[in-house]
Amino acid sequence: MFAFELMKQEFSGYRYEQFLDDLRFRTPPRKRKGKSGLARFGRYGRMEQLRAQYLITGNLDFAIQAKRLRERMSKPYRVRFRQEGQVYEYHFSALIPIGRIEKLVTELAECQSLENAEKIIREFTASSHIN
Repeated sequence: MFAFELMKQEFSGYRYEQFLDDLRFRTPPRKRKGKSGLARFGRYGRMEQLRAQYLITGNLDFAIQAKRLRERMSKPYRVRFRQEGQVYEYHFSALIPIGRIEKLVTELAECQSLENAEKIIREFTASSHIN
């Protein structure tokens, strides 16, 4: 009751509307979840899918696969294929979606010649920066 009078004496020009505004209940601002920095990596989407499947089914295999993807999240992809008794290995950015890498691997598995495989690799590297 005397609070308004005390505030009025303390601060000249203090009005009753300001006093009522000071008394009203204020809720703290909502805390927002930050976006994961891992979302930019190509394996992130698959990891989240596996994690969601684990939460739905309770199958531990999904959790183990998601953990393995998490461990290799920022490491580059290593694509190996065997042609004419020799093993060829290529490295690709970790930012490329895993589905595109899997598609590349299946295309390379179907290749019959080294020239055709190199052509597929060249086409992939030319468009790998496009998601």
